[in-house]
Amino acid sequence: MAMADDQILLDERYEIAPDRRMPKFDSPGAEAFAVHDRNEPGRPMFALMTPGHLPCRYLGLTAKKPPSDTPVMWPRASGVVDWPMAANGGAVVWGRRPALIFDAPKGERVFGGEVAPPRPMTEPQLARQVIGPLITVVRELTQLGVPHRGIRPGNLFYQSGNQGSMMLGECFSMPPGFAQPALYETIENAIPDPYGRGLGLNADDLYALGVLILQLHIGRDPTEGMSEEEVISAKITAGSFAALAGREKLSTSMAEILRGLLNDKASDRWTLRHLDAWTTGQHFTPTMPILPQRASRPIRFGDTDHMNRPALAHAMARRWPESMKLVDSSDFDNWMKRSFNDDKVGDVMNRLMGAAASSGPAAAIKDRYLSRLIIWMNAQSPICYRDIRVNITGMATMLASVLDNQPLLNQFVEMLRGRLVQVWMNEQVALNSDQLQVRRIMEEVEKHIEKPAIGQGVERALYELDPLVPCRSPMIADFYVTNMRDLLPAIDAALPGLGEGTIPMDRHIAAFIGAHLRRSIDRELGAIAQAQEEADRRIAILRLLAMVQQAYPNRKLPRLADAVVAMLAPALNSFHHATVREDAGRRMQKLGKECDFAALALLFDPNGSFRRSDSLGFTAAKRAYLGLKQEERWLEKGGLTHPDRTRLIGQRAAAITSAFVASAAIAAYSVYALL
Repeated sequence: MAMADDQILLDERYEIAPDRRMPKFDSPGAEAFAVHDRNEPGRPMFALMTPGHLPCRYLGLTAKKPPSDTPVMWPRASGVVDWPMAANGGAVVWGRRPALIFDAPKGERVFGGEVAPPRPMTEPQLARQVIGPLITVVRELTQLGVPHRGIRPGNLFYQSGNQGSMMLGECFSMPPGFAQPALYETIENAIPDPYGRGLGLNADDLYALGVLILQLHIGRDPTEGMSEEEVISAKITAGSFAALAGREKLSTSMAEILRGLLNDKASDRWTLRHLDAWTTGQHFTPTMPILPQRASRPIRFGDTDHMNRPALAHAMARRWPESMKLVDSSDFDNWMKRSFNDDKVGDVMNRLMGAAASSGPAAAIKDRYLSRLIIWMNAQSPICYRDIRVNITGMATMLASVLDNQPLLNQFVEMLRGRLVQVWMNEQVALNSDQLQVRRIMEEVEKHIEKPAIGQGVERALYELDPLVPCRSPMIADFYVTNMRDLLPAIDAALPGLGEGTIPMDRHIAAFIGAHLRRSIDRELGAIAQAQEEADRRIAILRLLAMVQQAYPNRKLPRLADAVVAMLAPALNSFHHATVREDAGRRMQKLGKECDFAALALLFDPNGSFRRSDSLGFTAAKRAYLGLKQEERWLEKGGLTHPDRTRLIGQRAAAITSAFVASAAIAAYSVYALL
């Protein structure tokens, strides 16, 4: 909640000061602000405010934490708090943002701070100051099932002062691996866009630890002067150990630990057990890397001669237009078929082209073929499609990052519609538990990605991929809504800043409800999409809002209720009987003040009492009207003056008159006789 003095309170304890920046504790993508702890005044603390368009990984973790003495910066508290978004004419516009509260580290940053970087560290120094503390961190996080994914020089702090043992910085303010240099990422995590690297494994932390040990030992970046693409290509071609440490003079013991930690195959990489044994002087037979098959001759592409398929695939993924031309060339065809002594390559390429033609739009067949070819050429490659490079466990954060970039968003949708995620999974020898979960999620995404209606399409895919993604509706994007309980209150809070007559529903809100509500809303979404009349569409929107309110009761929504009542004006005019319409209007105003959307929906329900009364009265009125119209037409056609009718009426009148006269004569005669 926001306080009167513009301080923000979390957990009724931590006051965050938005006007007191603490830039020395910033993390890439997240700014730091001063924090006052009401329970422990004077305790040095800060808050990292994470981006409002991305899921915050920490908010989805359980309450488990590593022991307090674990040398890693771990949030003391977290939550979504009120936050000043902008100033509008002097008035502060408030929204909501995730906040992570940390104790300020007692030591300085090892790199990038005011202290000079350390000189090359000896093996004993590394074991005592780096390897020992960081093994403790990785062990605790492994037990929690939480990869750190932020082990790099810029995220290291001294535990105290400006020397001695080190500790790791935080890892939750941005998507996993977001700020990692390609040097510190495994091949499969270095290729994707930083937003699309995915959660990864605890084994990835051990790889990063190996690179950190090497850099601290030699006192410099082992890839200095190389581009990111050159670093990845060298790792693919020679293996990470040879690419990074092959030219360095290392002791037998140091070479042993680096070979173990920098193994590119996760299952062969050293584990915590190996590290524990190494620290006690035990030795292990090194596992040699499995390098890609070498071609009999190079192929020139991207100003580089490539001698294996994975390295070429990586270069192709970064140069899509040129790659489209390359795969059409006879040189590429001959190199693929003749340079690896593999007679089946031609059949594989034909199979990939046939499969590309069977899924997705016809206009993108060649793009899908190239994507499938890259996946086949490099098993360590993520999904590459035009400008998109993403691991399957990083699709949600990647999609969230490109949502406002229409060209990239179109490419992402084409990737999903082309079933390239399923293609990638089918090409893998084995999938880990996180990847298997993606397979199940994609079964749900497939049901919606091809549908253009509200609540479907790419918006639905976004919220199905990760339930922690905040609702990106333009109405409530500033309120960081990640659960259904906050949805209606956020719409209520946002309405004063929206235009008059705003309908409190759009594609994102409908998709968010569809992904989060514990029941199918396909019928309600269909009613909105298929409504022929605007009044029917608005009633269908009301029913959807009523479902949310019934699932998460909340009657303190005055602004939303007013918007709903205004939205229903055309629907009120659909009542035919004036009296019923007036009664329904009074009832609608009353229910609006009570914020009872379910009762409002019943008011307009075809089977409700008001609708039935109006329908029965309207049917009777139509029947009476039809009768009057028929009589009018009969009169217009001369029904009263037709000869046949006048003759018949005359005969009847004459007969009646004759009978009357006869009766009168008889009566008169009877009276006369009596006299």
